[in-house]
Amino acid sequence: MLIRSRSRGDTVIEVLFAITVFSLIAIGGMTLMNRGAALAQQALEIGLVRQQIDSQADALRFLSAAYSNDYGNDGEATDLWKEVVENNNAEGGAERFDEIVSQSTGECNIPSAANGAFALNIKRLDTDPILIPTNDTATYAKIRYDGPSPVAEGIWIQAVRSRTDNDRPGFYDFHIRACWYTPGQARPVTLGTIVRLYEPRG
Repeated sequence: MLIRSRSRGDTVIEVLFAITVFSLIAIGGMTLMNRGAALAQQALEIGLVRQQIDSQADALRFLSAAYSNDYGNDGEATDLWKEVVENNNAEGGAERFDEIVSQSTGECNIPSAANGAFALNIKRLDTDPILIPTNDTATYAKIRYDGPSPVAEGIWIQAVRSRTDNDRPGFYDFHIRACWYTPGQARPVTLGTIVRLYEPRG
């Protein structure tokens, strides 16, 4: 006597439909994971660059306070202020923030030392205070101290002196800028701040 089985197998169309649905879900999940990892990396880079900018601002404040304490004595702090700030004054003004990234090429426009761009060696403000900024950012804008000499990568300062008169003290606006390339972004990321420091009065 023959017994007929009532169960039947899946058709090829059903199997292909199941594989298609699984593939779409897997690809969507991997895309979301990659996007999340890219956002996490960008947030980390912004935090690290903000620390670098704050370190530069703190070094400028320290230098300004030392210069104010030494004002009129022509001591070491005055010489250092002249070397770092007055000799690197951006005569034509700082580069506009919205022009840091080139509209035509989409690359960072880091000004040269001839345009008053510099960074501070915060580990050696006494002997080698000035670094020339470069465009070689491996991951994020930073001051690198791991080589034979420190290098400013994608971070710079431009000092802009105010117009002064007899009634008000003069001041410098220090434009601290950063521009770097991050994975998953077509255009570079930019960050910046301005620190205003007043000159001492006699």
